[in-house]
Amino acid sequence: MGDCVGGMLIYLVEDTRRYGVTPCALDRRRRWEFQAVVSGSIGMVRPGEATRLARRTLWLSGPGHAHGWAGDGARAAKVVVFHFRSVPEPLRRAVGDDGAIEMALTPAACRRLVELARRARVYWDHPSPGMVMCYEHVLLELSLLVYEAWQGDAVATGSGADNDRRVRDALRWYSERMATNPGQEEVARAVNVSPSHLRRLFHEVLKSGPKQVLDQLRFQRAMQLMADPAIKLGAVSEACGFDSQTAFSRAVKTK
Repeated sequence: MGDCVGGMLIYLVEDTRRYGVTPCALDRRRRWEFQAVVSGSIGMVRPGEATRLARRTLWLSGPGHAHGWAGDGARAAKVVVFHFRSVPEPLRRAVGDDGAIEMALTPAACRRLVELARRARVYWDHPSPGMVMCYEHVLLELSLLVYEAWQGDAVATGSGADNDRRVRDALRWYSERMATNPGQEEVARAVNVSPSHLRRLFHEVLKSGPKQVLDQLRFQRAMQLMADPAIKLGAVSEACGFDSQTAFSRAVKTK
């Protein structure tokens, strides 16, 4: 369908396919591909592997991954397909080089994927300035769906996501003790790593240092609290770990 100038979405399908009659040829993909079957059954064809048909399933594959698609004879299947130029860094790390992730979908998730495709289709057919925001929203929702499923599998099998888990534990520990304004050394001790290793983990997983991410959490908490007009500014600064209301006001102004 051509590239979408100014956006990240470069291919979009929400339609029925008969891959059993017209299979999608085995090929090395150039883009990030989300392909879901929301009714009927299809299967990802991989070199040297038996093809297994699946129902209500979403596959994500990275650039360079070689695969095709097969179906159940002449039976039609409804598919939703998105191709993007890139995906968020945590998801890229989860898939790995030339990799793919497969996950089961609930009926509600299937309906949501169709809704996302139809929303994107409006801008695809009739481009307007809002299309980039729409496509980015679709990408983030798809990415979060896949990433949370992958995290659950990694925890259940004890594989793959140790660095992600340590960063997640550090963020949770800090959020629960934000009012005491713990330093990076305390956060590192809480997750059993050195401060230098904590910095490496944050840069690897989030592409940012601990100070920047933890400061972001503080300001996010402050914005949430200030949404309640009954809460005094002093209480907000105390809850977010600032030494005083003046220090908090100065930090907000700088931010």
